Amino acid sequence: MTTIFEKPRILVVAGHIGDFVWRSGGAIARYAQEGSAIKLIIVSDGLRGEANDYWKTEGANAEEGLKRRRAEGAEAARILGAEAVEFWGLPDYPMTGADDCVEKLAHEIREFRPNLIITHSAFDAFNPDHNTVHQLVQKAHAAATGAGFRDGLEVSPRQTPIFGFEPHVTEISDFKPVVYVDITEVFEIKCRAMKVFSTQPGMYAAYKRKAEVRANEASGRGSRPGCKYAEAFSIYHPIAASGGFVW
Repeated sequence: MTTIFEKPRILVVAGHIGDFVWRSGGAIARYAQEGSAIKLIIVSDGLRGEANDYWKTEGANAEEGLKRRRAEGAEAARILGAEAVEFWGLPDYPMTGADDCVEKLAHEIREFRPNLIITHSAFDAFNPDHNTVHQLVQKAHAAATGAGFRDGLEVSPRQTPIFGFEPHVTEISDFKPVVYVDITEVFEIKCRAMKVFSTQPGMYAAYKRKAEVRANEASGRGSRPGCKYAEAFSIYHPIAASGGFVW
């Protein structure tokens, strides 16, 4: 199949440190191996609600926890092959201040000029912070496409494809997988990245199993025989073709 762009520039906007690994680490690793430029924006460190195992350790404190979380995120990004990662440090549980970041993210979109954006799906019943980040991305993308947003950079394309992560608790979040990405060849890389997170050790088994379930669906529904591990995504803007995201 002929694609419009063989090596897309990919912007990943995640609510908390770790989200980009659990939900799209395989896709990131796959595209990085194929030569794509990938930038990660981590909106919140997730120290209040996403690092429960850290708070069980003796002497746990916010300053040391923040350093550990960011070190884990940076190392996971390196393993997956992302070329850049930014930590924006918004509070979590609940996430506040996201509306103040709309123009900042719009500027990032214009500056990085992604061919596609990956972020949270529209509704996560388990984690409202993720819903906030989805809205942040939609608002920022809209701003970036407006000629009246004057930041000195070129206006962004109006129909940049936006893909949504699979929520943690899929069954109650009305998630409908539209695209399956075969991550079989890079799954060991994703596993290494997942194992970095000492602050969230319980996530590894859950997302290994989820990758197996989605692979079974990809094999049947997506006509991808031999797929052993996959990630699922929703779509929020029309697409024509985007490399491995469309078979």
